[in-house]
Amino acid sequence: MGRDSKNNKNTEAVGGVTGFDRALTGFVNSNIDKIALAALVLIGVLVRIFLIPETELSPDYNSYYLPWTLAYRDYGFLGGLSKDIGDYYVPYNVMYAICSLFPCEPYIPIALFSMAAEFVSAWFVRKILLLLLNEKGVDEKRAGLIASFAAAITLLLPFVIWNGALWKQCDAIYVVFLVISVYYLLKDNYRGAFIFLAVSFSFKLQAIFFVPLFLVLYFARKKYSILEFLWIPAMYLIMGLPCVLCRRGLRATYLAYFLQTQEVSTEGYGMVSYYPNFYNFGLDNYDEILTKPAILLAAAVLGVFAVYVIYHRQFLENKENTLYFGLFMAWTCCMFLPGMHERYDYAIVLLMTAYCLAIRRDKLWVAAFMNVNSMLVYIAVLFKEMVVPITVISAIQIAIYAFVAFDLVKRIGGERA
Repeated sequence: MGRDSKNNKNTEAVGGVTGFDRALTGFVNSNIDKIALAALVLIGVLVRIFLIPETELSPDYNSYYLPWTLAYRDYGFLGGLSKDIGDYYVPYNVMYAICSLFPCEPYIPIALFSMAAEFVSAWFVRKILLLLLNEKGVDEKRAGLIASFAAAITLLLPFVIWNGALWKQCDAIYVVFLVISVYYLLKDNYRGAFIFLAVSFSFKLQAIFFVPLFLVLYFARKKYSILEFLWIPAMYLIMGLPCVLCRRGLRATYLAYFLQTQEVSTEGYGMVSYYPNFYNFGLDNYDEILTKPAILLAAAVLGVFAVYVIYHRQFLENKENTLYFGLFMAWTCCMFLPGMHERYDYAIVLLMTAYCLAIRRDKLWVAAFMNVNSMLVYIAVLFKEMVVPITVISAIQIAIYAFVAFDLVKRIGGERA
């Protein structure tokens, strides 16, 4: 008996489950959620590291960002800020000036700035989702898991990765402040929301797409003063001070956004630049005729929805509804305004994806189509492959937008929970 027992133990150690196996499987089973989450984040980091050295696919790096950064190297940090380098507003110029200080290829710090912003955005996306899940009464532990995984998945969205790592664009930087602004708005910290919205706007004009939400909430809730909107021009002036103090000049500094709005006519973009909206159906080259009517049409659509939701103001007492409505209003700007680029819905697709993943999984197909459409236009720009005609992508985008519009109308009217 003793010898047989000894042989059985040896067999278990050689060909069966050992103590190490039991410890390993026990550890993995107990921490499977943390391990999977860490794996997603690690994959997000590694994918970016592999893509960052590629600079030839970007249509802008060698033509704009590299020369700008090298110009700052030539003039020096302060000397460069006094010059008319690039066509971005001051905060981005400061970023390129900082990138010029590193003794390496400029694409490395440029991409790392975006990468850092993407991960901070994911953290605040998680915080936004926690607010929404807590509002719905989801158990705290389950809410933490759902929010964490949804936020981590946003780090792997193709347009997020390609924008910063491959294109060397910097949309993630203004978006991170926009996401923080939305978080504070949903927390009813209105002063913080306006400050971060103003910072985002100072980085990029497209942050203004979320201003309609703030305006509607002002009239619907009456919980903050109209004077809070003064944070936007005030922060814009403050963020311009580095160039002003370096004697670049008031006009050259503060009229940067006005000059950007002239791109539609001066750089040949027409009514649309790869953004899949209404103007891809033969209207692109008629910007001289259609630009002003398009702006008025956008204002009309925004106004109709604003009046409708203010009439049903109780709808906005719910944080989820507030986010959904705000994303729709921002998306409306992309669909109707002229001169839209393929990158301008970055914040909208990012937040809509997280929202559908964590809160409204029945609408996950909406986020999926938005991501696929975004990916297809990025492929057209970066890889020079128009896999699907832009008219087809636009038709799908319009159909999805129309669905969300009707869905929102029903929800506001109380016909859908």
